[in-house]
Amino acid sequence: MDYKSSDTGNEISCIMYGISDKLLKDTKKLEEKLLEALRTDRFDVLEKMSHIFTPQGFTIAILLAESHVAVHTYPEYNSLYFNLYSCRGEKDGEKTYELLKEYLKPKSVDFSENKIFVGRK
Repeated sequence: MDYKSSDTGNEISCIMYGISDKLLKDTKKLEEKLLEALRTDRFDVLEKMSHIFTPQGFTIAILLAESHVAVHTYPEYNSLYFNLYSCRGEKDGEKTYELLKEYLKPKSVDFSENKIFVGRK
């Protein structure tokens, strides 16, 4: 039988504010926690690419068999942008989001669409 993906995908896109800059600057631990959350949520990681910016900031993009996840940090604003899309179905990826949120302990999360204000709040 041929594989057929779900007819409904799920995207989680948000900015987490009020995160300790210590957590945002520990890029190795952040990557480790993100990968751990993806494994817990049963995603299949195919490839990953990351970059540490000077003087600060970190970006990681992960290609999944189910689609992708991207994280961008803004330590100067104590914020992080998180985007995950999965084609497995509704509510998929919520466990990954919750586990990352639990680790980062943001003071607030904004799911607003279109314009992204990383320095707000």
